[in-house]
Amino acid sequence: IFSYSGLIILGLCAVMLLWGQPTAAAMSEEAQKAIALLDSVDAYERKLGFLRLEALREPATAEAIRRYLDHDDFDMRADSLRALAAVEGAKAIPELRSRLARDKQARVRWSALLALEPFVESHPELLGVFIDAMDDYRTEVRMTAADIVSRIDDPAARKAIELRARKEVHPDVRRVLKMAL
Repeated sequence: IFSYSGLIILGLCAVMLLWGQPTAAAMSEEAQKAIALLDSVDAYERKLGFLRLEALREPATAEAIRRYLDHDDFDMRADSLRALAAVEGAKAIPELRSRLARDKQARVRWSALLALEPFVESHPELLGVFIDAMDDYRTEVRMTAADIVSRIDDPAARKAIELRARKEVHPDVRRVLKMAL
């Protein structure tokens, strides 16, 4: 069925697909142990795994982290976003923005905001993302967005804080906005 040259081409294609793919050997022992924690039944161990991956920042761990972006447990999704941002850096921005815009869980949107914050200086277009998040229906997301926007040195950020302060009704968010003014 396959000719000798067909098998060689098939083999070369397989090598090309795998070339550059991270392997366990490309990861440190610490990273491999952290990844193993992600499948624990213990929520503390899973969180510890993500925190260790976030601290290690090994690019070879990105695909392992990405497996949890659509997890049923919203805490797993939220923790995976922070770890992915630490590992991939600015490359993770589109994924973080997507999760902020479409995840129904406030904890995930909150985590996406925190993961995006370090990139605001190098990616000024993120200011609009943070300003939009100040209109989120969940209080904790609005508070976080307002806090982030308040620390951005830009006239548009100041104006957004002033506008939001006029229409915000929740006392906790109003307190964050008042401190920003």
